[in-house]
Amino acid sequence: MRLNEIYEEFRNRVQFYCVYIQEAHPTDGRQSARNLVDNVLYEQPKSLEGREEIAQVCVLRLNLRMPMLLDNMSNEVDRLYAALPDRLYLLDENGVVVYRTIVGSPGFDVEAWHAAIRCQVGVPVI
Repeated sequence: MRLNEIYEEFRNRVQFYCVYIQEAHPTDGRQSARNLVDNVLYEQPKSLEGREEIAQVCVLRLNLRMPMLLDNMSNEVDRLYAALPDRLYLLDENGVVVYRTIVGSPGFDVEAWHAAIRCQVGVPVI
């Protein structure tokens, strides 16, 4: 997976975190056809423990190597970063957002995020 490749490339220079937010397409909400095909069928968790269980499955299914954090049940990170359904961010050493993809799967541009990381750490963008 490309996210893992980028993580391995820069893990000694950049702190990486995947933040698991609320379910974007829960079975008890707005389910997507893609989730049906991929067998990603979960109700919206009602507790942090429930969210953690689904996050653990996500890590295993995606073979995600970077550390995963959980958003709280008030969805604070999701609200602050407009993260639903998925988004990539790059923050500088002061916590200032220096790059973000547009909201949603069409905007989940891993290569543009990779280029932003390279630029931020002073590696020439190829």
